[in-house]
Amino acid sequence: MTETRRRGAELEKAIFQATREILSKDGIEQLSFATIAERAGTSKPVLYRRWHSPLELAIAAIQDQIVTENHGRLDELELTGTTLTEDLSQVLKRYIVSIDTFNQAAVITWFQHVDQPSNPEVQALLESVKAIDAHAIDRVCQRAQKRGELKAGTLPNELKLLPFDWLRYRAFTNEPITDATLKFLIDDLLVPAYYHVLG
Repeated sequence: MTETRRRGAELEKAIFQATREILSKDGIEQLSFATIAERAGTSKPVLYRRWHSPLELAIAAIQDQIVTENHGRLDELELTGTTLTEDLSQVLKRYIVSIDTFNQAAVITWFQHVDQPSNPEVQALLESVKAIDAHAIDRVCQRAQKRGELKAGTLPNELKLLPFDWLRYRAFTNEPITDATLKFLIDDLLVPAYYHVLG
């Protein structure tokens, strides 16, 4: 009996899974279209048609894992807080899950060895992530404005991205992110800054 050729979502799932397994077990150094194709049971031309490099495929595979584990993108999170503080806490706790996923796949480690400024795949990832993060904070602020906690207006982009940059830095330097860390970030840094701009 002839094996049915996998296509579409089924094939993509197998490719992403194979990529993550190689990253986890063997590291970025062993990641190539040849090793991915062999593990996924497909061919190299299939991969070349979709991704420009193994790094671009690795980034896509990790993003897929994050979306799956988080049940959607960060800026699609259903916020249920009744205050600015609670909504911020929900967003940032979800973001920490994303950081943990990157850590589990050793992405933090190999990102440190990639020439980020000149790498188009990494730059594209960073721009995409920034846009999602900023939109997540926009949604938090819009809810706070409807409740009357903040006045109308928009935060500067640097301030929107501040909590994500701050938490990402701690992850890169292997500093723990505890409940106390998160409380300090929200209560002592973010909320006062938001009130200063939109209070």
